[in-house]
Amino acid sequence: MKARQRVFAVIAFGLVSCALYGIGAGVRANVGILLTPMARQCGADYSDVSLCIAVMQLVFGASQPLFGILASKTSNRFVMLTGAGLLTVSMAGIRFAVSPAALMLSLGVLFGLGCGTLAFGLILASSIRFVGPENAMAISGMLNAACGMFGFIFAPVIQRLLSLGGLELTAPCFAAIFLLLVPAALIVTSRDPKERRREEARAPLPFAKALGSRTYRLLLAGFATCGFHMVIIESHLFSQYVSYGIEETAASWAFSVYGISTIAGALASGFLSTRLDKSRLLAFYYGFRAVWVALYLFVLPKTVATAVIFSTGLGLTGDATVSPTSGLVNENFDLKQAATLIGLLFLVHQVGAFFSSWLGGVLVSLTGSYAPIWTADIALCLFAGTMSALIHKSDKFANRKELTT
Repeated sequence: MKARQRVFAVIAFGLVSCALYGIGAGVRANVGILLTPMARQCGADYSDVSLCIAVMQLVFGASQPLFGILASKTSNRFVMLTGAGLLTVSMAGIRFAVSPAALMLSLGVLFGLGCGTLAFGLILASSIRFVGPENAMAISGMLNAACGMFGFIFAPVIQRLLSLGGLELTAPCFAAIFLLLVPAALIVTSRDPKERRREEARAPLPFAKALGSRTYRLLLAGFATCGFHMVIIESHLFSQYVSYGIEETAASWAFSVYGISTIAGALASGFLSTRLDKSRLLAFYYGFRAVWVALYLFVLPKTVATAVIFSTGLGLTGDATVSPTSGLVNENFDLKQAATLIGLLFLVHQVGAFFSSWLGGVLVSLTGSYAPIWTADIALCLFAGTMSALIHKSDKFANRKELTT
């Protein structure tokens, strides 16, 4: 009976942690659907709102290692509860933003900070304390699958809310949803240490040793290009489908297929990461992206059917890179420091995201085409695949004991 109760408890906990991570990530993944309505409300053009989204992606990435440090000094719970408040306030700001500056504050800064507090590294660290290190890859795959699931659910929901009442209805609805993150954060952090030990709070930051590792530097190089690729999808793909003459409702459904296919990709990657060489998995994922984008961009016709096929292929590797990347960190670094180091990886990820969101808007405004930004993505994916292929098992990170000295 106790074993059965333990299984049920782990499943229930997994669902709550997935909701905590997936809700914020799902809205962030679908921010491109809000691009045109936000531009219309603020009297801004496509490139202006693209810049706001780009800043949001950069703030999201830059804040993660900082919030990881703050959590190590205070608690994961404090940081996550702060994030729920920031996300709720950001939705109110988006609702009433009537200028690009106001949108930059609410979307670019507040929403970006809120997402940074509910980052993958912190939620994974708290989850591992509940399910145990032996289930780290499984919970990693579940968290990434949750991102895809909520992305899939929110795409048509956002489109429907916009058609019924515009941002005036959509923003308050998601503000209410973000309030539900408060009890979720309390549950997910229930196994965290109640107080930080004094020696933990004074422990040196692990950046120097990590950056001294060739493998970690190669992970940084690859993950930066991952952000560039992902945010083209999140910021521009929906508008790109519409530019091909695909009706908006059909485009939102085609775009939502990306979210649902990331679930299969994330779960499969979590499973494969326990059985195959993680660096080889990463090399395959990045290489596949380059080939898939080139095929759609230069070969396939632009119809609803091919949009669905393209979204499916993008989704299969969309979040798949996270499990092998975080796995390489978790198996070589102390758990309480892994969250900060994963945060640093997401920082460079979001630097790439900033440039793809911003440059995508600029290039589309200048050329009227999405081909230039995707061509750059193809080159960067090939670069990331090469960097991942250079990672070798013999080049390990400093062991955990060294990092705690």
